[in-house]
Amino acid sequence: MIEDDGDIVRGLGFVALYSAYIEEQIDNLLLTLNQIVKFGEDEQRWQISRKIKHAKKALKQIEFESRDDLIANLTLCKEIFEDRNELIHGRIYGNFRRPDILKSARPNTPDREVTSSELYKLANECYEFLSAIYRPTIFEIPRAIKDYKNIA
Repeated sequence: MIEDDGDIVRGLGFVALYSAYIEEQIDNLLLTLNQIVKFGEDEQRWQISRKIKHAKKALKQIEFESRDDLIANLTLCKEIFEDRNELIHGRIYGNFRRPDILKSARPNTPDREVTSSELYKLANECYEFLSAIYRPTIFEIPRAIKDYKNIA
């Protein structure tokens, strides 16, 4: 767990890094599931929400113990990426003795205060999901795909 040191820029950096690591794990998941649903070069260029939807569709075709948990975790990851996008694509303005402000890149979204604790919380959530995506990809899913191919 990364401790909040009050540094917004550092916290934002951790959000960017750890969310990229989750995206890599989702790509690895989809490469593993490639035997069930295509994940070629074109699909690898998709935005993350589309990749998550594609992974969930593939996962519903196989059976393994933690499948429903993995699907739920992918849904939560989509929410994390939405929060990440708001922060990464928005503009944070430091106001010295006043609260820092996030100006959204999204239309009709009002400015709001942003804190280092929000950034570190999101970075730590990203970190927690790394193993939640990784673990079934390494152990359970390859066995489930083998069973699926033997039945099909």
